[in-house]
Amino acid sequence: MVDGDRADASGEPGRRAIERNEREADFARRERNLSRRERVADERERMADERDRIADEREQNADERELRADEREGATAERERERLRRVDQRAEREIAAARREDAEVRRAMAESQRGRDDVP
Repeated sequence: MVDGDRADASGEPGRRAIERNEREADFARRERNLSRRERVADERERMADERDRIADEREQNADERELRADEREGATAERERERLRRVDQRAEREIAAARREDAEVRRAMAESQRGRDDVP
């Protein structure tokens, strides 16, 4: 044992023992501070990760809303095309019915004319 490590007559530790204890205390304090810094850095990193996750989730929600809007627009366009198709079919049926009616009228007029021509 080195002379500075021995306690003196009063039982107090020697100079080197005191310095060693102070160094150990400083080291422990630096470790705590480092650990605190690390904890703070970890917490900041977790918070940044959480912000990124929330931003990603919001972006995904926006994409889903946009997709649903596109689907609605597509469905709306499809319904409009179907409605126009039905309107066209109805118009074609009405035109065909009008042509048949016109043909019947012409036939009736022709028969009527023939009936008059047959009379002496």
